[in-house]
Amino acid sequence: MRTVLAGDLGGTKCRFALVSEDYGVHCVQRVATVREQKPFLAAMDEAIEQVLAERATIAGLEAPLAMGFGTAGVIPPGGGAITYAPNLPLDGFPLTDHVQQRFGMPVSLLNDGRASAWGEFLRGHAAHQDPLLCLFFGTGVGIGLIVDGKPYGGGNNAAGEIGHTVFRPGGRRCPCGRVGHFESYCGGRAITERALEELGAPPDGHGTRGQWTVGDVVAAAEADGPLADGARLILAEAEEAACTMVANCCVLLNPRAVVLGGGMLSGWPQLRERIVQHVERTTSEAIRKDLQFVPSLGGSDAILWGAAASTGALWA
Repeated sequence: MRTVLAGDLGGTKCRFALVSEDYGVHCVQRVATVREQKPFLAAMDEAIEQVLAERATIAGLEAPLAMGFGTAGVIPPGGGAITYAPNLPLDGFPLTDHVQQRFGMPVSLLNDGRASAWGEFLRGHAAHQDPLLCLFFGTGVGIGLIVDGKPYGGGNNAAGEIGHTVFRPGGRRCPCGRVGHFESYCGGRAITERALEELGAPPDGHGTRGQWTVGDVVAAAEADGPLADGARLILAEAEEAACTMVANCCVLLNPRAVVLGGGMLSGWPQLRERIVQHVERTTSEAIRKDLQFVPSLGGSDAILWGAAASTGALWA
């Protein structure tokens, strides 16, 4: 089977694999996202080399025709670099040139929200619903909009950074450096960093290496311990931001279906239903009539499907 090597460059982890023409995902390699450029590139290159080496041992998988990467940040027209990557150490780095020179094949870059949306459009629970809006709550907030079967990029390929629009003027500082953004309230990184700041280190038996997870903040809010009130406040503001943001998107874009996904919803599954209820309660009948809300089918695989699709090498 023909294949494309696809990558998911995220703020917490990166994932690389071969995607075959039947949407199979093979030879997966994962690496943690580090905040320094040279170690990041070294880990990425090594992971890609491991994918290629494993492919050579599997009968029936052809060598990849191209490489496609779904990445956090804004990719300008031409697609050679990321110009706005607050959760990656790649701002302005000529990533396409680096990968082409090292591996000798065509490379495409696509915003990760758009890559996820394209993957969900191709074979998710809302496949071929058009327009399709996808919102992903992870380290940050990702968004993708499919219009006429293709990801919508806007005039300068910078559309969709809904997490970096203002929720509360003068509010909390966002990981991007500005203040009051939706992501600074309902992004996973913002929630866990706020918990560390306001609640201190997570109790014994919770968290990872002294850091909170979103699931731990939810558990603290549901308990009766001394951290409960602070955790509830963090989650209440995160819920308000997430619900407002999704409702605004639905009113503005009038999608046929909305995919809600991302790792944060795994740690806080109640948020999904609260978002749906808020949209149904606060939007007009013209917006909510026949609107479908569905979970992500592909999860992180959807980014790989969309990144593979961006190369044009497997599917028309």
